[in-house]
Amino acid sequence: MKKTSLRLLSLGALLAFATQASAQSFNIDVGDQAGTTAGSPYPVPSSAYAGAANQAGTWINGGAVAGTTAPLMDITGATTAVTATHTGGAAYDANNFGLTGDDAKLMCDTLDAGTTVYTFNNLQAGSYSVFTYAWAPDFNTYISLVTGGAGTTDLPQTCGGGTWTGGAHVLGQTYTLHNFPAVVANGNIVITVTVSSGFSTINGFQIKKNGAPPSSFMAACFGDGTGTGCPCGNTGAAGNGCASSVNGAGANLAGTGTSSIANDTLSLNGSGMPNSSALYFQGTTLISSGAGSTFGDGLRCAGGAVIRLGTKTNVGGSSSYPGGSTPISIKGANTAGNTRTYQCWYRNAAAFCNPETFNLTNGGSVVWTP
Repeated sequence: MKKTSLRLLSLGALLAFATQASAQSFNIDVGDQAGTTAGSPYPVPSSAYAGAANQAGTWINGGAVAGTTAPLMDITGATTAVTATHTGGAAYDANNFGLTGDDAKLMCDTLDAGTTVYTFNNLQAGSYSVFTYAWAPDFNTYISLVTGGAGTTDLPQTCGGGTWTGGAHVLGQTYTLHNFPAVVANGNIVITVTVSSGFSTINGFQIKKNGAPPSSFMAACFGDGTGTGCPCGNTGAAGNGCASSVNGAGANLAGTGTSSIANDTLSLNGSGMPNSSALYFQGTTLISSGAGSTFGDGLRCAGGAVIRLGTKTNVGGSSSYPGGSTPISIKGANTAGNTRTYQCWYRNAAAFCNPETFNLTNGGSVVWTP
């Protein structure tokens, strides 16, 4: 049955304009926090709720009024100059799968999206990862299509399906992930949600600004012509690996979180790949001082003593490690002071370049801190 109960809330009534803060990471719960359409309130999650981005901190009310523009409060509770605007969508509540606690607060008040475009403006320069929650809490046959705007390294991704069973969020079921590695100062990020099947849904967003060294991922070894040439002249876009049969821009590896032995939140996020298997691995050196060497259809970047961290299956061309698996500090047997290199090796079965039918993302490195 088509959703009919609507209630619109004002984002501008809840947030006040102030100067831009340094964190530039945001947790945003959209929809009807009063919950009147379902008869039960779903306020914003608690600050302890880390979500799929593993990003605890202040959650803000993203409201549901199309066209609303307001400054956003970051995860530290500081107001910023960043604004959010959106077109389309209307508030809707449902809880047909028995969600409780902070899970229900985020996922059960939604925008019945139709076609909805969110634009986040006035961002600081840097690399961002955007987690878009697009799971329908009423019918698991409803599937959304989430597309990143200019600057993303990721293909459009579907989201939805499956019955909520609690526990960890699932990429491609409860959220999508789009990386924007090179947002300019005062730039913007655009996310568009449309219908793939039935109805489309938006539950909220987590916007994560990638950190600074020494405890964060430092991208290196690109197939964009700045290092060793790609094996078949299949040069990718700036900052990516070599081009593949499905993505002329090449695949990208980015890192979010902290490379700390005591508080390991490091996540390796691969994007722009086929929907195939993807092996995340760790090395002790950057090959050829970061220029890389030809390998399959791409460049091998992580060398020395190599540890296979784990294999994931790409959804919408993307995957992440650990994503519920053993943390990188443990699987990689790391100690404080280690410098380690990382890369993602993915299957590309189409005849394209060399006969090996595989390719790689760019590489990168981190310094592990205590």
